[in-house]
Amino acid sequence: MTGFFSEFMNLNAVYLKANSWLSISVSNLVVIISMLVIFFIAISIPFPKDQHESSKNGRGQK
Repeated sequence: MTGFFSEFMNLNAVYLKANSWLSISVSNLVVIISMLVIFFIAISIPFPKDQHESSKNGRGQK
């Protein structure tokens, strides 16, 4: 393989060390943060409301 992808995959990983026990690579940190952002966006977007007024009779029938 040639190109950007193969050159990128051959680089050494960069690690962040916060404590003596916590060490995480930058790429893993980016993936974790993006997953959390997508999760919180999915939680905050409201579900679509029913266009019919089926909740008035309490049974959900149209």
